[in-house]
Amino acid sequence: MRRAGVEDLEGVLRVERGTSEAPHWDEVQYRTMLQDGGQDILRRVLFVAVDGKRVVGFAAGAVVLEEAELESVAVDDAWRRCGVGRALSEAVFGWAGMRGAKQVRLEVRAANEAAQALYRELGFETRGMRRGYYVDPVDDAVLMTLTLH
Repeated sequence: MRRAGVEDLEGVLRVERGTSEAPHWDEVQYRTMLQDGGQDILRRVLFVAVDGKRVVGFAAGAVVLEEAELESVAVDDAWRRCGVGRALSEAVFGWAGMRGAKQVRLEVRAANEAAQALYRELGFETRGMRRGYYVDPVDDAVLMTLTLH
């Protein structure tokens, strides 16, 4: 696992497009994140998990002041339930904590019970719902937060 570079973009897009639960961003959004990582008040990061040179998962995060967001975690089907999503999430938490974040928030699809279970194991607590938040497919978002120590 490591911070992503521009050379990982194709693999990140492949994993993201193959994961229906993931937020689907356009290539420009990922490229911008990889090229400058954000400046001033908003800082962003993208971590990848690799098998050799093949990207098998990624996690995107952002920090604004003392609050972080786990923006996206996606893992190739063949690598699910192997600890990849956990390791990627924890990398974002560590990165965010080093940048002064005291709390991490996220939205997760209501139908994605496996991800919700993982986030609860990582210490997240459910804080609410956003009805109709996701499209393609339509789903509600479960809002969760984690206090960093």
